[in-house]
Amino acid sequence: MLGWFVYSRRGDLALLPQYLRQVTVGNLAELASLEFLFLALAAQSNRLVYRSIGVNNSLLEQLQLLVAASTVERLLPSGGAAGMSSYVWLAHGRGIPVSESIRMTATTFVMGYLQIVPLLIVPLFWIDSYNFPFNEAVVLVVVSAGFVILAAGLALLIGSQRFLDWISNLQFVSRFPRVIASLVAGRDHVRFSWRNRRELLPPLLLLWSLYPVRIAMLEACFSAFHTQVSLPLLWAGYSLTILISFLTFLPTTLGVFELSMVGTFALLGVPTDLATAVTLLYRAFTYWLPVPLGLLAWWNLRRRVVSSEYRNQ
Repeated sequence: MLGWFVYSRRGDLALLPQYLRQVTVGNLAELASLEFLFLALAAQSNRLVYRSIGVNNSLLEQLQLLVAASTVERLLPSGGAAGMSSYVWLAHGRGIPVSESIRMTATTFVMGYLQIVPLLIVPLFWIDSYNFPFNEAVVLVVVSAGFVILAAGLALLIGSQRFLDWISNLQFVSRFPRVIASLVAGRDHVRFSWRNRRELLPPLLLLWSLYPVRIAMLEACFSAFHTQVSLPLLWAGYSLTILISFLTFLPTTLGVFELSMVGTFALLGVPTDLATAVTLLYRAFTYWLPVPLGLLAWWNLRRRVVSSEYRNQ
């Protein structure tokens, strides 16, 4: 798909060097600052989730765990499995029990269902300003509502004891005890999140605050190319990009996200060459900038392993 896109848009892509030469040091500094703010907010959210299960660690340590695990996921794309497992492994090296890290990552996974709600709902308030045909506007509303209902339904099913009993009694499922064990763990994590909803509200709000940071980064990318776009267009572009790439089950994978973002902004009326330049600049900071930071964090976390006994002293 990426090769087909490059070939079909080769005329527009030939203009990219002209766009990229417009980027100044000030633009780069602004984007880097916003990315560091994004990482700090995400790390603080994880830190608060850890605190809700009785584990205390510093923001710097949590930031290192976050960027190191995300770097592993970028280098070894696995739909999140490599990032989550490396996160648990690195946290264990810092004296955090594996069971607590697994509970933490499972809790953030459950919170991820709630995290996408504002991303899908907020653009609907500006749907009149997108100049969509009526049919496309209806499709957008239905798909957005469908995702919200799907997320809520999955959470209710996973947390339901009745559903667990029913699926465990199925002859096909009963042959796979690991599947049943995973479902039991999922039920426990959903119920834990509900019981601790007050403690988990601050980290959820921090996760929601990540979206305005991303919108600000997109606005900075357009400004770097001396183009002003409206806030509704930015929200619609970002939301639809996440939605389209999410349907592939690889929402942040290299290539999938870029095609989704360029196609979405082109659909919203942004010239393809400009949309491509904005996407490349945006991903240079949101995807590639954390990689060297993650490698450095990995080395620092593994440089001195801390036992759980030492940590609890």
